[in-house]
Amino acid sequence: MHLKKLLQSEELRKFLKFGITGVMNTLIDFIVYTLCVSLTSLNVFASQVLGYACGTLNSYIVNRSWTFHSRKRFFSGEMAKFLIVNLITLGVSLVVMGWLRSTFALHEILLKLPVTGVTIVLNFTLSRLWVFRGSGKGQDSH
Repeated sequence: MHLKKLLQSEELRKFLKFGITGVMNTLIDFIVYTLCVSLTSLNVFASQVLGYACGTLNSYIVNRSWTFHSRKRFFSGEMAKFLIVNLITLGVSLVVMGWLRSTFALHEILLKLPVTGVTIVLNFTLSRLWVFRGSGKGQDSH
């Protein structure tokens, strides 16, 4: 009975939608990162910033409309919070990337995988608890 209730919960649906959106964001991020590392002279940190920024733009557009059903204006306090959360997450990703690179000497592409895992957990938590908290409950609709 508890499993059925869990599977029907709104939070689980939001988490699954966030996950699907995250797969899209991650693909965008990973493709841009890989192209930058492989085809340009950019280092892993600059490549991480560019890839993450592209994934973040997709994330805001899709999560605000589909995952959390936000009715707030596109350029709003919600967007400012979203940018703050993603700047924090990007900062954490760069620190983790630097630590992993110096500690384990991973290949540039493999380095991206554990960093992505850290960013997914941190980003969902901060997005749900702060950025999109209460979204979809009748806020401004422009």
